[in-house]
Amino acid sequence: MMPFASLLSAQDMRDVGAWFASQKAGAGVADDTVIAEGPNKGLKFYQVGQRLFRDGDASRGIPACMACHGPAGAGNPGPPYPALHGQAATYVARRLEEYRAGTTTYKNPAQFQLMAMVSKPLTDEEIQSLASYVQGLHAR
Repeated sequence: MMPFASLLSAQDMRDVGAWFASQKAGAGVADDTVIAEGPNKGLKFYQVGQRLFRDGDASRGIPACMACHGPAGAGNPGPPYPALHGQAATYVARRLEEYRAGTTTYKNPAQFQLMAMVSKPLTDEEIQSLASYVQGLHAR
């Protein structure tokens, strides 16, 4: 995007931002495949993500995602917690993997550190399942 964005004036950037802000997020579909083996055997794939999103896992210090991002994933306008509902699963998974690995391009390290701490104990399966669940969330 940098080659394209660098051609925009400050007003063009504001206009593009306003246009994107006016768009309604659509939701995708969560993966309902049944997990065949492992600790989550018998659960549908998205249900693992749903449990983490709604309840977290206190035994591993993972807070519920909805505590910051809202029950429908619509975000929180107070502290800058973004809307997640309808995000593409591949994007969400990649971001969670980056947080877990400690790699970022964020300018605000405090915001990054919060998500890095939350995502550190997540397994690959949990990251993929959370991403699938978020993709299927619909705004209410």
